[in-house]
Amino acid sequence: MAYQKIVVNTNQSLTVLASDTNHIPNLPNVSVVTGVSQAVISSTTTGGGAGAECQDTTANFTGTTPPRPVLTTDLLFNTTNVGNTTITQVDTSILETGAPIFLQAAGGENYIVLRSSVLIDTGKNFTTLGVSAGDIVFNTTASTQALVLFVNGSVLTLDTDIFGSSTTFDDNYKIFLAGGKGAQPTVMQSADCCLLYVGTNTDPAAMTDATQYVNIRVLTCSNNDVTFTNFKVGEYLPIQIKQLFDTGTTASARTSCLAIW
Repeated sequence: MAYQKIVVNTNQSLTVLASDTNHIPNLPNVSVVTGVSQAVISSTTTGGGAGAECQDTTANFTGTTPPRPVLTTDLLFNTTNVGNTTITQVDTSILETGAPIFLQAAGGENYIVLRSSVLIDTGKNFTTLGVSAGDIVFNTTASTQALVLFVNGSVLTLDTDIFGSSTTFDDNYKIFLAGGKGAQPTVMQSADCCLLYVGTNTDPAAMTDATQYVNIRVLTCSNNDVTFTNFKVGEYLPIQIKQLFDTGTTASARTSCLAIW
């Protein structure tokens, strides 16, 4: 007997982030690692004010345990007296900088060192947790995503910079192990694809006749690239899918749909 799949066997759900490259993580068949991302270093200066440098005798900028050493490609932010600059030279307790952003000779100014296209969590060993290249990382605070390129202990190198700014370095994350496009099963099973509940980030109080309908572009289980034009918000697509595209999907729906298994 035919039935609507939403009626039975639906016990897992995930907020979908639209992507032109990544499949929706296959939640029933993956493990999930969660945490809060970190800066390369977050500390307080112990001296300074004498020129373009950051002094911190407690930091060990040249250490060898990831995410150290600090690199000249990293960026330095003064979070007490807001400012940022490049790093031109790295010594054990001094970072030579491109501009004088630390003004207090006695120190006491808070700072962070940030690196682009990485996820850092010194409380985790991503290698022993089984994270590998191709896994999908969600920044669940900013609703962005990236793929893991390389694993080095507590540091993941990513294909997209989603944690490298002063507003995103300490965001929450989820890592879907074996959730990358290359890890998808080759034989379709019912759990390989999902239902998609179509949502929107439009404020209900501001909803109009026009904003109740959105365009949804998806990849079906049979690898058909299709677009549902003027689809009603609050309904389920009538087909199982494995990818929600960014391009071709109305902006208000790109981070507001739910995958259901």
